[in-house]
Amino acid sequence: MSESAENAPSSVPNARYGQPSARAERPAADFEKRLEEIVGTIEEFAALRFRTRAPVGPDGDIVDAVAAGVNFLGEELEASFSEIERRVADRTAELSIAMKESSQRALHDQLTGLPNRVLFWEHLSLRVTLARRRKSKFAVVFLDVDDFKSINDALGHAAGDQLLQDLAKRLRSATRAGDIAARVGGDEFLLLFDEAGSMEAVAAVAERLNQALRVPYSIGTDMKIVTSSLGVAIGPDGLHTADAVVAAADSAMYEAKRRGGGQVVFFNEDALERLDRPPGGEAPD
Repeated sequence: MSESAENAPSSVPNARYGQPSARAERPAADFEKRLEEIVGTIEEFAALRFRTRAPVGPDGDIVDAVAAGVNFLGEELEASFSEIERRVADRTAELSIAMKESSQRALHDQLTGLPNRVLFWEHLSLRVTLARRRKSKFAVVFLDVDDFKSINDALGHAAGDQLLQDLAKRLRSATRAGDIAARVGGDEFLLLFDEAGSMEAVAAVAERLNQALRVPYSIGTDMKIVTSSLGVAIGPDGLHTADAVVAAADSAMYEAKRRGGGQVVFFNEDALERLDRPPGGEAPD
């Protein structure tokens, strides 16, 4: 073969310097579009939309490799964000329960589970306000256990606590929808009857309550009859604040104590001078 033939250019393209491939012939605009799609996917991730995926073509070039990496990152972010959402939801539920329990403790007596003084005053204050628009009357009963100190002294505080819990159960059963029974002191309780009706009707309800409280209690190993003194005030009848209504019922309760206990006494205007004493004061046993 002659030297000129040997040096003649080959008709087969050189593997290194031959014709450009179809991949190399791809316009630059196509690469820019694919890169924009990847950038758009990353922006979706930044907006917490982790389900978006960048398109991966069949060529397997560097752009496809970047797209695949971005998609993997999206899967990891989606899994992590889902776990964070689950933990936040669990923590929110725990905080909601804790807040409800805190509210329960703040507005209810821990021994009996009855509403406490704060919650009772809220209900009564609202009822006093509504009295201007409602024709029907309401009644408040102030109840104090007779000779409660002797029970604590003779049988111990555990027995006294059990008596108060049993008494609270009986008070709950005496209330209707709209009524409220509360423990406001050691052995002092208040009841609000939202609809009082006539004085005769209130007297009948109060007497039934008095008799229910007389049913023997299981205290320690014994059954013991325990009485209570009940003072009743019917509102509004000139009692225009919650404090005034409770003070009136408290005054009537002291009169029941004075008469020997175990009785129901209604407040009347002749006892107005008794209202000078702060409501809820300790009653004589």
